[in-house]
Amino acid sequence: MAELDPRLVAMMRNPGSVVHTPHTMQHLAADLHEVCATMGFGIVYQPQVDLRTERVTNFEALIRWHHPDRGDVSPEDFIPLAEQIGLIGKIGQWVLERACRDAMTWPEEVGLAVNVSALQLADPTLPAIVAACLAAAGLPPSRLELEVTETKLMPDRPATLAVLRAIKESGVGIVMDDFDVGYSALGYLLNFPFSKIKIDRSFTDKLPQDDHLHAAANTIVRVISGLCKDLKMTCLAEGVETEEQLAMLMQANCTHVQGYLLGRPQPLPETHATIRDIPNVLRLMNMRCGHSMGDAQQRQTQAIPFMQIAETANDIILVTTPDLDAPGPFIIYVNPAFTRLTGYTAAEVLGRSPRILQGPGTSRATLDHVGETLRAGQPAHAKILNFAKSGAPYWLDMHIVPLCDDDGTVTHFAAIEHDVTLDKRRLDELEQLADRDTLTGIPNRRAFLRAMKAECDAVDVRGLSTSAIKGPCVAFIDIDHFKRINDEHGHAVGDAVLCGIADCLAENVRRVDILGRLGGEEFAVCMPVVTLRDAKALAERLRCAVAGAEFATPAGPVTITVSLGVACYHPGDTIAELIERADGAMYAAKHAGRNRVRVHAPKSDDRVLQAPEPS
Repeated sequence: MAELDPRLVAMMRNPGSVVHTPHTMQHLAADLHEVCATMGFGIVYQPQVDLRTERVTNFEALIRWHHPDRGDVSPEDFIPLAEQIGLIGKIGQWVLERACRDAMTWPEEVGLAVNVSALQLADPTLPAIVAACLAAAGLPPSRLELEVTETKLMPDRPATLAVLRAIKESGVGIVMDDFDVGYSALGYLLNFPFSKIKIDRSFTDKLPQDDHLHAAANTIVRVISGLCKDLKMTCLAEGVETEEQLAMLMQANCTHVQGYLLGRPQPLPETHATIRDIPNVLRLMNMRCGHSMGDAQQRQTQAIPFMQIAETANDIILVTTPDLDAPGPFIIYVNPAFTRLTGYTAAEVLGRSPRILQGPGTSRATLDHVGETLRAGQPAHAKILNFAKSGAPYWLDMHIVPLCDDDGTVTHFAAIEHDVTLDKRRLDELEQLADRDTLTGIPNRRAFLRAMKAECDAVDVRGLSTSAIKGPCVAFIDIDHFKRINDEHGHAVGDAVLCGIADCLAENVRRVDILGRLGGEEFAVCMPVVTLRDAKALAERLRCAVAGAEFATPAGPVTITVSLGVACYHPGDTIAELIERADGAMYAAKHAGRNRVRVHAPKSDDRVLQAPEPS
């Protein structure tokens, strides 16, 4: 066996513990070779926590070696020895393979941190090894971080830099471990693509001590945290063991921590409980520490450039005073998006009520509902029609929230409004298409029946007696011998006839009447507020108009007649019953010879009234 480097032996002498002599080191090296043959090591995991989200973000994998005679051998003893005797690559690859498999048992948002030595970084095959371990486990590269101790880096070696860059480009994070503020540490930031910095625990240890050390350590932590923020790196403090340290780190704007306070190194099965319990643990610590953590979080929140966010937002942001009664509320802020949509500058609307944006088409019911909701102290949501300075209408999807002071008193209302004019226009077009007969362009069966039901419901609301002028009445219209036209001339001619009849009927109904095509050769007219006698006369006018018209078709002019049945709505009728009576009257007209009108009498005498026979 090769002689051990005397410097290694000296490094491994640990005052207060067993002194490692060259003889004992030779035996330890032999034992290390033996355990490496079977990889009889263990791995434990220590959580890293994001203080802003109160969630575990990563677990750091830590190797353990339990010797049957020596007991637990510290990694500080056997890792340098493994580097010395050429086993570190083999051990490091095993740790990476095992830890990647274990990490697949955690939720997707929880990542893995694995330590690598400077000797591993000198191996040009390390990027391929890392990629193979990730692929074998199925772990995405974004969930892995490699931690490198900065004191062992060799920034003047281009090969090491190439290895780090290759790993970083694959999506794996590179972490600088044990960072301090020395010149060499800052130099590493210029040469290596780090995504996270771990503050050396020596600074964390000094935080709760005497005033001088605390002030210095706190300043250093703030400097490192600010440096990370400017360089867009994550800042993590390790060695956190007390709640006082944790509170001070939060005051120093350190966002991530690791230490015994939030979790000791633990076997894999225990990590799942840690992931679940960390949020509650942090909340309890926050309560015990008073407002230290909360104040730090508040300072971080206050540092967010909310005004810049509002000024660059695409949606309208409008803030008013809380007085809802006229002439208030009064606008005190609008963002540039407001000006772009409405044409009003901020100077033109500040101090004025949002009512200047409303017009005749703005729904009073919607405004009343919004006002009632806000008076109850609740957020309001509505779609509303407003009008620009030019008078152009636009639709808004509007969210209004009450803003309160510490006592819960509403001090402002903030509205966040999204322009949905195009969406509303498309929806209206779709609704119109859904309600129109595609051939003739008049309302289809769905739209006609809906409109007729509305008219009948209005009668029920008015509560008029059956002897009064009431309506509505419905005329059911069927084209006579239409099948013969299709059979003799084809469907193109039949379609032209249908379109011609639709136009003829539309020209001869009253403005208040509702015309629809129910399907095939069947049409109908709903006649509101009309007596049965007048409805019969209107139906006769429609019959005569069709009978006296010539309809242009691809086969030349075509004449045709229609048969009509008329019925009147009675309170309590269903739409189906009304249509059935009109349909029955129409069939009575067919049986009587076609080209005529028949009227279904009121229920009282249940007779079919007959219009004058066509001459």
